[in-house]
Amino acid sequence: MRPERLACYSSVVPSKDNAVRELVRHHFRIEPELRAVYRIIGAREQAPDEPIKLLEVNAATVATGSVDVFTFGPTADMPFYVQIAEVTPEEYERLRTEAAALPHGWDLGSAEPFPRSAAAE
Repeated sequence: MRPERLACYSSVVPSKDNAVRELVRHHFRIEPELRAVYRIIGAREQAPDEPIKLLEVNAATVATGSVDVFTFGPTADMPFYVQIAEVTPEEYERLRTEAAALPHGWDLGSAEPFPRSAAAE
């Protein structure tokens, strides 16, 4: 079975912002317990080699007490590096008050929120 292709990709390279929106929509479609996604926006966000960084709040994930980041290289469907970390809703609440627990360079203060209701449209 071939994996579902992301809808916004064709032979034209999407903007990073459009790629983020489509990736978030895709994750909400395939993850029923995904509550919210936060795009971590860094100082070099517009640089093509700066990865898209997403913190996903998922009620179905296993609490680990840490924030583990998984990095994915560019592909034909996603021409940007992507870093994703997944936490439980309880872990997310802790991260809001304990920013030091976030990966180096990640800051929730500059994050763009994508709540399930808004992204599912």
